[in-house]
Amino acid sequence: MSTQSIKEQSNTQPISIFNPQEDKKLELQKFKKNKVCAECKSWIIRQKSIRCGICEDVYHLFCMRPKLTRKPKKWTCTRCLELKNTFPDTNDLEIDTLCGRCQKHVQSDDEEFCSKCSKVFHSKCYGLKKVSPICIFCEQSKPPKIKQNKNLVQFLPLKISLKKQKSFILPCCIYDDSLREKCFNSIQYALYCQNICFNDDLVYESVQKIENNVCYEKLEPLIGKDLETFKKYKQVTKHGYYAPVIVEYNIDQGFYVKAVQPIANNTLICEYAGEVFRFADQVYSTSDSMMSLLETNFAATSLVIIPQKYGNLAKYLSGINNTKKNSKKQQQNVKSQRFNVEGESRVILYACREIRTGEVLYYDYNEGGFNYNTRFFV
Repeated sequence: MSTQSIKEQSNTQPISIFNPQEDKKLELQKFKKNKVCAECKSWIIRQKSIRCGICEDVYHLFCMRPKLTRKPKKWTCTRCLELKNTFPDTNDLEIDTLCGRCQKHVQSDDEEFCSKCSKVFHSKCYGLKKVSPICIFCEQSKPPKIKQNKNLVQFLPLKISLKKQKSFILPCCIYDDSLREKCFNSIQYALYCQNICFNDDLVYESVQKIENNVCYEKLEPLIGKDLETFKKYKQVTKHGYYAPVIVEYNIDQGFYVKAVQPIANNTLICEYAGEVFRFADQVYSTSDSMMSLLETNFAATSLVIIPQKYGNLAKYLSGINNTKKNSKKQQQNVKSQRFNVEGESRVILYACREIRTGEVLYYDYNEGGFNYNTRFFV
């Protein structure tokens, strides 16, 4: 996700990161966004301000130290300059070209890369003949399959709703016990291959939960039957059970999610889970799964989700290629939307049309006015 995306999704303007409840909130929301100095938190005139090319925060020229008398064509704020030193430059990293099995040099046209141990192998040394994301050593040391709790099935309906629903509905239970177990373990296996701990909730280690406060941004509230359905579904998903889908792998697309039973329109798929960070601390992140959580128009208070250490099914849903003609109309069957869930921003993914058995689940990364580059997507 580009830095521009963090700035464009909100339609409201914050007043102060120190006192969001002050009386002038409604009056100040009339102003255009990106008009508040990130240093002194007061309103600015565009001709006397400058925008950081990395985090896109805006500053008064006279708030700079040393002061700027004119605008440079390209400018980076002090915070981003200091932060850059904490992120490794991947171009400078030495890549080990010795095979992890035979310890001989590996040519680029005969290499296989293990996504778990990050070692390179000769094709014949990699192990399994079938397409696999991990090497034979990691495959042998994978943990035993988790025994599923069949009592959780009672929370899900046994039949697909044929009525057109405007509100969220629970996914239908997977009919076959062995297929249900296979789908459950496919998610756990994908997470294992990428060294991700399963967690179906937002994880607050780098920031405090109180920072995820929707008073900074106007979001559609999740209320009534929708909220009730969401809470009921979370009782199931927190144990690793989701809609009737399975996670599979191929060499071109990597991991992807496919429906094993029909899924009705407006069916809940999952919540986007992972660790929560301030956007200002992740402007140099190379993560390919950064999701916007809270938009405040300040990089220091905007929040993003990165499922790099913790994650769930949402990590493996595919994004559509926006550069292909009619790709949104033909491919997209899942919608991602941020909701106000009891005062907290949450990202929910749900079916935006009926999904047939065997369909791969796709959603639009640029749903909220993002500018994420999708031209390399399958």
